[in-house]
Amino acid sequence: MKRIKVGVIGSGGIFQGAHLPAYPDIAEAQLAALCDISEPVLKAAERKARSIYQERIQKAKNEGDVDLAERLKEDIEGLKTYTSFSEMLSKENLDLVDICTPAKFHAPIAIEALKSGVNVMCEKPMARTYLECLDVLECVEDSKKIYQHNENWLFHPLWYNVRKFIESGAIGEPQLIFMATAHGGPEWASWFWDLDIAGGGALLDNGVHAITCSWFLGGFDKRPTVVKAAEPYGICIRMKTRIIQGMFRPFEVEDDAHVLMRFENDAGEWVTAHVEGSWSHRDSMDTVIIGTNGEIKPEARGDENFLVISDAKGGRREFNLGKTSWIQSFVGEIKNACICLLNNVRSFCDEKIGAETTAIVQSAYLSQKRGKKPVFLDEFKRYALKIREKEGDRASEILLKELIKGVARI
Repeated sequence: MKRIKVGVIGSGGIFQGAHLPAYPDIAEAQLAALCDISEPVLKAAERKARSIYQERIQKAKNEGDVDLAERLKEDIEGLKTYTSFSEMLSKENLDLVDICTPAKFHAPIAIEALKSGVNVMCEKPMARTYLECLDVLECVEDSKKIYQHNENWLFHPLWYNVRKFIESGAIGEPQLIFMATAHGGPEWASWFWDLDIAGGGALLDNGVHAITCSWFLGGFDKRPTVVKAAEPYGICIRMKTRIIQGMFRPFEVEDDAHVLMRFENDAGEWVTAHVEGSWSHRDSMDTVIIGTNGEIKPEARGDENFLVISDAKGGRREFNLGKTSWIQSFVGEIKNACICLLNNVRSFCDEKIGAETTAIVQSAYLSQKRGKKPVFLDEFKRYALKIREKEGDRASEILLKELIKGVARI
């Protein structure tokens, strides 16, 4: 079987915690090279990779799977490391680059890889701004290579099964989705709180999961049309000072965001979603998908996940999804990219999905800046393109600074 040779750029938290543990379970992927500008981070990632692979090799041997053990052994013995991305591209005959860096570097790295004839999958968000996404879209078109927007939620058994039940008609026509992504904040790393590096706060980092997943559940045949920062909180700073990477200090990006959005298609169907992206814990409604004659609610009971489907007549069905791991979702997204490459087909979650998700986020910032008034995506895009026309190469930075002005301190 032909395998996809993968090089990773950015070997820190998301790689070590999520992507790396997935690779040994993906027969189609050969983890060939790691790259990071930080030698300590790179060495730590290499040590962890060798540890994880050795553990999987031993497990395969114990289970009598000699072929798997040998494959993993060959992969880890051949793993190369680089501190220069350009050097990795020139020395390794890669099929796919897995981008796991902070958001500021997503677009330029993707563009360099695509121009070098290498396919790309990139962690969310696609870029800091919609304008940076447009640069990537142009490069994908010119290079004719495949780009996957890595949204792991779409491959998690929970959301995948919700989507299947929606498509089966279990709740009628979906109308309203409440979905929250909330926790206490990534205080272990300062770059998350830096507008220049991250491009935004909790909405762009955390809320994008719920945005893209809501769209997925409502159907990618629909398109996002209008966005509104939702009352009463909108997009704001709730916890004004924090200990970030060991230092008590203020910050400028939002730690809470509540956003309404609408997805529509040419047949006149639409779905409304309310999304919370928060680093100040959840205060929105429980996650639920409401249709014309029923609703679906995910429920966690101990270490098992359930889907509860209720209908208008009082009927109730439960489906036990069993024990699920978030690593499964990363296995799914990486495997999907590899199989797409092997079959020369586009990923269903492609560069256009990534760019529109970023446009939704930035439309929400513009809505907040305008007093939480609705903003149509076409309206936001004209606003962004006008800045690009005026500011040229400085446009993304100007757009970031203009939009962050609307973030409220409450």
